[in-house]
Amino acid sequence: MSARKQYGGGLAVFAYLTLALAALVLPSCGTKETCSNPAGASCPSSAPPTTLPATTTRIVAQGSDSLESETVGFVVFNTAATGTLGVEVNWTFATNDVDIYLARGNEPCTEETFTNGTCTFVATAESGTLKPERLTVPNLAAGAYTLYLANFGDTDESVAWQVTLTSTSASSASSATAASVRRGAGKRALNRIHDLR
Repeated sequence: MSARKQYGGGLAVFAYLTLALAALVLPSCGTKETCSNPAGASCPSSAPPTTLPATTTRIVAQGSDSLESETVGFVVFNTAATGTLGVEVNWTFATNDVDIYLARGNEPCTEETFTNGTCTFVATAESGTLKPERLTVPNLAAGAYTLYLANFGDTDESVAWQVTLTSTSASSASSATAASVRRGAGKRALNRIHDLR
């Protein structure tokens, strides 16, 4: 009889030791104990959650007008914050080549400087095959800009444009300077430059 009591006591001790060992090895869940290894995977992060600034997209210019063959039309607009400028221009005939040019300031190009390639642009989109033509300029500083639409095609066009600015609440604090580019040399001469409505 005493042998049975010893055997039964041995099982109870074994079960108790197994539970104690498991409690030491396994991480505790839901306890308020201090984490012994803050970099470990089982410890919660003490850093506050990262909150990204809100992003907003605004239309800063849009419209439509006629654009004769071999002419340039321009639109002046202003941006109030640094951000990513997006321009989309569409037209009627896929056989015509309409390109986009963006310059800093109010009407900085003349017919002469545009035609001879000396007018300096912030960015250009000069594809001969894309329709609509699109231009994206990241980190563009706030200020006045002029959008030029050039119809290098053989027929008159109806063009439509939209300019958007995507910015964050913190973006007005940083000022970016865009690189200067020139008009492609392979494009034909243009006859006239006028404002678009």
